[in-house]
Amino acid sequence: MFASRQKNLMYRMSFMVVLTTALLVVTTVATDDCESDSCDVGSLMQMHTVDPVSKGLASQPSAVSREAKADASQMRPGALTAKGSIGDRVLASWFEVAQLWRLGHRSLSKHTSNDLSQKPEDAKLFQQAAEIGYHHPTDLAWLTMIPCIIIGFALAGIVINVVSSRSPGSGGEDKKAEAQPLAERGEATKKMTAVQMLFNMVQNIVGEGMLSLPAGIAGGTGLLAGSLIAFFFCSLMGYTFAIMGRTCYATGEKTHKDCAAKVSGPGLAQTMAVVLMLKTVFTCLTYAIVIGESFSRIMQFFGVAGIMGTSQGTLITICVFVLIPLCLQRDLSALSYTSMVGCFGQVWVVLSMHIRYHDGSYRPGGQFYDAISEADKPDFSGGVMYWKTSAATFVLLGSLATAFIAHYNAPKFYSQLEDATPEKFTKVVMGAFGFAMVIYFWIMSVGYLTFGKASEGLILNNYSEKDSLITAARIAMGFAVTFGFPLGFTGLRDATMSVFDMAQDKFVPVTLGLLSVIITGACFFHDLGLANSLGGAIFGALITLVFPGLLLYFTGYHQGVTEFSDRERKYGSAGILALGFSLMAFGSTLVIITRYFPEVLGK
Repeated sequence: MFASRQKNLMYRMSFMVVLTTALLVVTTVATDDCESDSCDVGSLMQMHTVDPVSKGLASQPSAVSREAKADASQMRPGALTAKGSIGDRVLASWFEVAQLWRLGHRSLSKHTSNDLSQKPEDAKLFQQAAEIGYHHPTDLAWLTMIPCIIIGFALAGIVINVVSSRSPGSGGEDKKAEAQPLAERGEATKKMTAVQMLFNMVQNIVGEGMLSLPAGIAGGTGLLAGSLIAFFFCSLMGYTFAIMGRTCYATGEKTHKDCAAKVSGPGLAQTMAVVLMLKTVFTCLTYAIVIGESFSRIMQFFGVAGIMGTSQGTLITICVFVLIPLCLQRDLSALSYTSMVGCFGQVWVVLSMHIRYHDGSYRPGGQFYDAISEADKPDFSGGVMYWKTSAATFVLLGSLATAFIAHYNAPKFYSQLEDATPEKFTKVVMGAFGFAMVIYFWIMSVGYLTFGKASEGLILNNYSEKDSLITAARIAMGFAVTFGFPLGFTGLRDATMSVFDMAQDKFVPVTLGLLSVIITGACFFHDLGLANSLGGAIFGALITLVFPGLLLYFTGYHQGVTEFSDRERKYGSAGILALGFSLMAFGSTLVIITRYFPEVLGK
């Protein structure tokens, strides 16, 4: 039943991919018509109302192009351009993609500057092409509203669902009363509802790393091209995450190690446990360092000096009063409430950036334009990039490849989901990864469209310290990172106990011991350097792709398992493994190049 529904879903996704590809092919064919003598640029523009090769024409150092840029740069802070309808701009974007596919294989136009003086009607059309080819940062203001609306409706729907389930007569209270805690290795564990799991999963996926995405776009990747890359990794990582839950269902086990031991053997099982432990050590250390530095800046902003103004003092205080109580929770349902606060904090961060983008506070003449350094002021020389790719695109690709990692907790999410079935688990996974994808696209859009090429590695650093709205966003981000730490720590503790085969009666001492090591390390290190970056690239590819691919293959061949079809077992596992090893090699190489040969990437 579930396999057939999965197949139908795959068919629908394949249909959408084929449809998109067909549109691009049709567009490419349309632009190829300009090579014939019977078709010129002007006739094609008259047919579609926009110039299909606008980017190529706008790049010429013509007076028309310079005038269009000058007019755009002198707009008032809150103004939006109205040059070209939305349909025109969408069509122009499609033609830009087609142009990239055909670049270097043909001449985009046979007209010269001398031709323009002889054909005034073409000059007017070329001027329209230049205006559409130059993209102003406010041109996509309408597009930034889409993720805002989606997130708003999603959160409203979740709140309504929670309220209705708790209202008298809804049956929610009776169901709770009837629910019995299930034993997990001798310990009572409370189950999570789908909504609780959704908040936990989103909080586990989205962290402070989202603040670096606008810089990835600004480095030399078009906004729409970057969004497509993000969508690809979101779909891929969501699929492999769901595979882990389906594997737990097929094997009846609750950890990576136990699943692998049942379908393969102790060698793969122990390897998985060790890799998971090493990866989550780096994850927790990074979380702790960010928590200490974030809250120390916040304390200094409010004038707090002394030990409480240092990263070590704030980190130890937060550990004692916040992290220890949260990390001692045995089930994830208790963490869903802090995860909900963290998710709302993340939304508030992006919403604050969205408000500042639309009110023009950081555009020339805006309220905070003169309050930031020259290096942080918006830079849109050459216009907003839509589909551009460059060597720096590989940096964004590497970042997005590790932006959806939460797979170390996948078996625990499944085992603690209330009335867990593969179908229900997959639906929650789709919701969580979709929510994360919208957040990523939203922050990439408003961050890049506010500061352009000046976007910093942590986009909040671009904003003025006098901006109270962004100050609140910084505080919200601090709490979001703090409430994400227990989820990463859960993966570390479970992996450690799995590696050393510890019983559940060691839960408290293991928790306190690991916390002590992590907090001590964070007090002495402020940058984990090459080890963290290289380990993240290698371990990330193993956890998100290689291990799920291996489990899919071995579980599919295990006697009595019908969860995976023959096609998915053979071709699905092969594709995932190929991508996994490719990303491992690519990510490792990229880390080395970025650290030792940054000039290759244009840095």
